[in-house]
Amino acid sequence: MQYEWWYGAGEHLDRAGIEAWEVMEVLYSPRRRPRPARTPEGLPVLTVWGRTDEGRPVVVLLRRTGQETLEIVMAAPMRPHQLREHEKWEVGGERSTCERGPGHDPGLADL
Repeated sequence: MQYEWWYGAGEHLDRAGIEAWEVMEVLYSPRRRPRPARTPEGLPVLTVWGRTDEGRPVVVLLRRTGQETLEIVMAAPMRPHQLREHEKWEVGGERSTCERGPGHDPGLADL
């Protein structure tokens, strides 16, 4: 998979206090959790939940721009409820959203 940066991503990262290298660490981590989501307008996107090399929990928002290309739109630190859910997944206590099937896509209100 190839990643590209959306032209406005830097502004979102600055507001969220996330560095570009942290985004890349999450995207290339062997312990990342891809989760389908939908925008408030109903458009399909992908979120990737993971940790930086230093352990910081981050959610990255991507949108598909080509068959093998995803565009990095934004990222944010995990909120407390997201972190609790992610920690359950990390220890194997919860299946990923992708495994739950259609109709269980989370929204983006928490990002």
